[in-house]
Amino acid sequence: MERLENDKVEFARQWRNPSLRRLAFILSLLLVLFVVLALLYSHLSAERLKKDWLDREAALLGSLAEEHHELAEKWLSLLTASGSASPETAEQGLEWLERYGMSAKTDERWIPALGEYRSRTNWTLLLGGVCFVALAAALLYRENVRQSRTLRHLAIAMEGAVKRNEPIASRIYEEGDLGLLANGAQELSQRLKETIEQLHRDKAFLKETVADISHQLKTPLASLMIYTDLLQDGKLDEAHAAEFIGRCRRELDRMEWLILTLLKLARLEANALELNVKTAPLADTVRQAVQSVKRLAEDKGVRIAVGDSDASLAIPHDAHWLGEALSNLLKNAVEHSPAGRDVVVEWEQTHTFTHLRVKDQGPGIDPRHLPHIFKKFYRTSGEGSGVGLGLPLARSIVEKHGGVLSATSGAPGGTVFHVTLPLHPFPSKTANLTEL
Repeated sequence: MERLENDKVEFARQWRNPSLRRLAFILSLLLVLFVVLALLYSHLSAERLKKDWLDREAALLGSLAEEHHELAEKWLSLLTASGSASPETAEQGLEWLERYGMSAKTDERWIPALGEYRSRTNWTLLLGGVCFVALAAALLYRENVRQSRTLRHLAIAMEGAVKRNEPIASRIYEEGDLGLLANGAQELSQRLKETIEQLHRDKAFLKETVADISHQLKTPLASLMIYTDLLQDGKLDEAHAAEFIGRCRRELDRMEWLILTLLKLARLEANALELNVKTAPLADTVRQAVQSVKRLAEDKGVRIAVGDSDASLAIPHDAHWLGEALSNLLKNAVEHSPAGRDVVVEWEQTHTFTHLRVKDQGPGIDPRHLPHIFKKFYRTSGEGSGVGLGLPLARSIVEKHGGVLSATSGAPGGTVFHVTLPLHPFPSKTANLTEL
């Protein structure tokens, strides 16, 4: 199927239209028919004129033979003679004709053969012209009806696609502008159908997300209400009051983290953020991520170790956002690792990718949960303090870098998160990123 890049009308492109080819065929057929009929009429008319002339001459010759047989023979010999008369003889003959009123100005009514010929020719040409025009009009009307019927079916199909989200059943597989129009309408219908389906999915997802958010906020809000009611009673001693205030602070921190994480996810998924991609050492970004979860690791008795990797490796990335993605992976690994175990971060570089791994020594992830762990609010167990947003956020950040985030079960146990980043990403633009 050709594509139109400009509005220039070229004969080669127009000739691809089947309607134009059919029209050219119809006109050519009519032209051939006209020529054939004209030649046939010319032949028949000449034969008729010849017959009328011979009949007229035969009648005159017969009348002359009845009275002057010798003059009839001489006239016949002159009619059949191969040579032409001399100019003087022809001039003398014209003078004799003029004496009896026969000249070029003589009315054709006095010459029956000529009058019949002219009358017959005029009527034949008139009827032939009318029939020719009628036939051409009928063929052109038929071609126009055919195109109109096709366009009407296409218009009805597009109306069904727009108003009732129905697929276009009228398919036109042919060359030319009509084929392009039908193909464009089919693509438009398909995209419209996909867009509407995506809107329904987004609506359902938004409904589920709002329900999950309300559920996640309901617990800390209920706790805050209980703690504030107890504090307002004034019946608590100083130690319990301080403990409840600390719990209120933790619940508020949890709510703040939840809201900020949701905002980050929304902005990333809506492409409202542009990464500030610069070539920087990967080890510095990993070090910042480790530092952000160091306190949590110490509280759980888990050690975070950086494997034997190339500390001088520099790759193009946004240090802030990639560091946040690694922080979420490390936080998840620490929360699911028993006390006294290690969480290891290591990386390596190939000719086209940088491969970073975060390995823990926890119980691992059940294989049935692996396809779902990067969904919002999805949790495999009640362990940890997360609400199921850290891994989706990490995946969105890695994909924003043009990379891939995946998870597998470790060989001796635990879980391994794989971050694969291309050495030459193609971000849309490089712009400074404001932290949320």
